[in-house]
Amino acid sequence: MRPRRKGEAVTAWRICALWIVIAVTTVTIPAWGRGGIDFSGTVLSVDPEAGKFAVKKADGGTRFTFVANDKTAFEGRGRKDLRDLKKGDQVVVTYQVSGSHYIALKVIVKER
Repeated sequence: MRPRRKGEAVTAWRICALWIVIAVTTVTIPAWGRGGIDFSGTVLSVDPEAGKFAVKKADGGTRFTFVANDKTAFEGRGRKDLRDLKKGDQVVVTYQVSGSHYIALKVIVKER
């Protein structure tokens, strides 16, 4: 086996870094391209001061705590922002994952 030259080691690191970037974007881009992931359920709690609300899925008991920000759109029954969301509301939340946070893009309140 011949010894590596200085330039070959740098090239190997660049190729490795490129594969990491490709792997990360392959996993994260599809959700962004669709505009987010939908989650339907019942609002369990709302904390406007913290900018968060919790929703529980009716059929499986899965519970997510979402973060709402100034870009989160609210639709249905006079809901304009997080302060208008009420415990017990039936909602569909379109969200994206950012690190360990579920960022709400859109919240649609269903008619009862």
